[in-house]
Amino acid sequence: MGLFDAKQTKSQAVSPEVADCDRQLAALTQRKREIVYNIGQLYADSNDAVSAAGTVYENPLKELERIAEDISTLEKRKLALQGLRKCEKCGNVLVLDSAFCNKCGEKLEPLFTPTEQNPHVCSKCGTPYTEGAAFCTGCGSKLE
Repeated sequence: MGLFDAKQTKSQAVSPEVADCDRQLAALTQRKREIVYNIGQLYADSNDAVSAAGTVYENPLKELERIAEDISTLEKRKLALQGLRKCEKCGNVLVLDSAFCNKCGEKLEPLFTPTEQNPHVCSKCGTPYTEGAAFCTGCGSKLE
């Protein structure tokens, strides 16, 4: 038998019992991963970086918070590029220029606010701009 022969001899064949053990091991390993994931999700949902300060969980929780903020910003920007926005109170989808929600009456604040990481951002669509620009290159709105 050569090095690259794919034929199995009777002694190399996997018995049904061994195959069954492999399936059970795979199922249990997958279930363990799901439980560990759920534990992590529960911990992340009920804690933040401030409450985990000084622990091994602080940096991963900070990263999760940054990712959640980035997701929220991208979701807002996607809607804004379509000329829409969501009410922060009730989730109703509105026209971008709305001043109040037509479902719950909430006064709508600017969608995007400058941050330390990005001090120059259009309040309408979230497009970054260079200092001194008069109009947004993403939506054309006059910059403040």
